Amino acid sequence: MAKVSGIERVKSGVKGFDGLVGGGFIRGQSILVCGMPGTGKTIFALQFLYRGAVENNENGLFVSVEDDPEKLKTYGKGFGWDLEKLQKEGKLEFLKVPIDHIGYNIVETITRAAKKIKAQRIVVDSLSALNINARMFSLPLKDQPDPTGVLGRDKVLKVAGYAPFEDVSQFTYLFINRVNDLGATSIYLTDSPPGTELLTKDGVSEFACDGVIQMQLNDTSKNVNRTVAVKKLRGTEIVPGANLLKFTKSGLEVGEFKAFY
Repeated sequence: MAKVSGIERVKSGVKGFDGLVGGGFIRGQSILVCGMPGTGKTIFALQFLYRGAVENNENGLFVSVEDDPEKLKTYGKGFGWDLEKLQKEGKLEFLKVPIDHIGYNIVETITRAAKKIKAQRIVVDSLSALNINARMFSLPLKDQPDPTGVLGRDKVLKVAGYAPFEDVSQFTYLFINRVNDLGATSIYLTDSPPGTELLTKDGVSEFACDGVIQMQLNDTSKNVNRTVAVKKLRGTEIVPGANLLKFTKSGLEVGEFKAFY
């Protein structure tokens, strides 16, 4: 954790990236990382957790709907990251979300896992997979102020509890807000729809999150380039434009020059 201009900043752990976002994410922010498959989203997220635990002593939780935790650990080994060791030390935890349990209280489960290790960083992989299975989950609802005034002053509508969701947009927005209530700095991964300029398939997560990072794969006849661009980050003056994103033996690195303007 570092303080930049009096604001606590959370380092991304990706070399060259923090210079694009004022020195890091503001503590407690929610960040959406979007892009097509193969752009490096999962590795970016794993690196965020690994570097956070090793270099900043911040425990992390990886919530996976897609990949098995053992597969994620294997990914880490390819960059020299001993995720298994961190897990045994209680600095990192993996939570595999089932998609075949009707009424599964996903936020409650994430909350328990996060509190168990006092997670300061949380990754959710991915919103796309959660959205496909949204009807299988239930989310906690909070008591809401009575907009009609019928119940009288300072009264609330008693709607707290758990409810299934038919509307994917509603599910996505509420899910992000409930996870954000934990106070951790969170990264949400999601797939961008192919053949369009849209950032997400749900059309909501880019508004619900404090920041949006777009990762792209540019395949030309001569070479293949991966790029990363910060589209927004609340409370931060960002460096606009797409920058080269490189895979190295120790993880992802952001190039010092812009690939596109």
